[in-house]
Amino acid sequence: MRHGWFERRGFCWGLLHPSFFRWVVRREAYRRAKGDPEKVHELALEVIGDFDDILDEMSPLFDFPRLRVDLKGQKIFPFGIAAGLDKNGEALLPLSRIFGFLEPGTVVLTPREGNPRPRLYADAAHDDVYNAQGFPSRGLSYFLANISRYREASKSKPVYVSICGIPPAPEQIEEAYAELEELVKALDPYADGFVWNPFSPNTAALRALREPDVFRASAELISRLTGSTKLKLVKMGPCESTEATAWLNLAHAWMEGGGDGIVAVNTYLTLRDKIPAPQWGYPTAGRSGRFLQRYRQHAIALTRKHIPSAIILATGGIDSADQAWAAFEAGADALEGYTPYTFNGFGLLLKIARGLEKRLDQEGFQTLEEFLKQREFKSSKIEPHKK
Repeated sequence: MRHGWFERRGFCWGLLHPSFFRWVVRREAYRRAKGDPEKVHELALEVIGDFDDILDEMSPLFDFPRLRVDLKGQKIFPFGIAAGLDKNGEALLPLSRIFGFLEPGTVVLTPREGNPRPRLYADAAHDDVYNAQGFPSRGLSYFLANISRYREASKSKPVYVSICGIPPAPEQIEEAYAELEELVKALDPYADGFVWNPFSPNTAALRALREPDVFRASAELISRLTGSTKLKLVKMGPCESTEATAWLNLAHAWMEGGGDGIVAVNTYLTLRDKIPAPQWGYPTAGRSGRFLQRYRQHAIALTRKHIPSAIILATGGIDSADQAWAAFEAGADALEGYTPYTFNGFGLLLKIARGLEKRLDQEGFQTLEEFLKQREFKSSKIEPHKK
C-alpha cells in the first residue's frame, strides 16, 4: 500500500496520542473500510508493517527500564500483545519494536476460514468487541514462514505462540493431541513458549478439551516436547463465583502436567440478545474489552490464592495505569492487550507505562520488580459481573 505524508504523519500522532488515534485515525480507518471492523483490523496490520521504519525510530520511547521484570528467566518489559491481534504472525517485527513480548496466534495446523462474515462488532460506547470468528487461521506453514523471518531479523523479544489442536468430534480427542504435537514440534525452534488455547467460546469443538484429564495430558505433551526452560501457559476463560471450583480444577490439572501458569482471561460467552450489533447472525459471541476487567481480576486473585507458584499473564480491558496496577497488585506477572489498543492505539501503552512509573513513585518503589516481590496475597473480594 502506498502512503503519503498525511498517512505517515497521522500514524506518528496516533502512535503517541491515544485521543488522536481514537477520534481521527480510527474514524478514518473505519471510513476506508466502509465500517467493517474486521477489514479495519486487516488494514491496521498492513499499515503497521508498512510503517516499521517509524516504529523502529520511535521504539526508544517505549523503553521503560524501571518496569522490566523477570519472566521465566528473561528480563522483559511486561507488556505484550494478546492472541488475536496478530493471528498469523504477519507483524511480529514491527510489533516487537514497542512491546516487550508477543503472543501471536492462535495457530492451528491447517488453514481455517472460520465462520462467515460479518462476525465482528466493535461497541465503541463501552470499549468492548464481540466476535464469532471461529478460529480463522492461515495455518501452520504460513505462520512458520513468518516467525522464521522474524527470528532471522530479531531475537530480542520473546514469542509465546498461542496454539490449539482441534478435535473433529468430542470423542476424537486423540486427533487434537496429534495436532498439538505437530504444532509444538514445528514451532519449538522459534518459540520462547506456548499458550494452549482451549477456551475460544466460538468454536464448539473445543468444549471437549475442557476436562482436567485433557488439560493435564496437554501440559504433559508440551512439557515433554519443549523441556523445562520454555514458558507453558493455558489461556483460561472467565468464570463466575459458582464455577470457581471447576475452573480451579482445570488450572490445577494444567500445573500437574508440567504447565507454568495461565493467561487470564479469554472472551466471555455472550448470548445474542445481549449483543448490541444491529445485525448478528450467530447465537453467541465472545465479548472482550472493558467488560472483562472484573473477570480478569477475579481470575488473577483466584489463581494466586490457590496456585501461588503459577505464572500469570493478565489480559482483559487493561486500558489505564490504574487497571494495570490493579492487575499487578492482584498477582499478575505481566500484562497483555488487544481490544483496548483497537480503540485507543498503541499510544495507550505509553500512557499506561508512564502512569505506572508515577504510581511507583507515589508508593515508594524504585522498580516494578521491587513492588512485585513485596506483594502479599489474600483472598479476593472481587466478584465478576452477574449474568
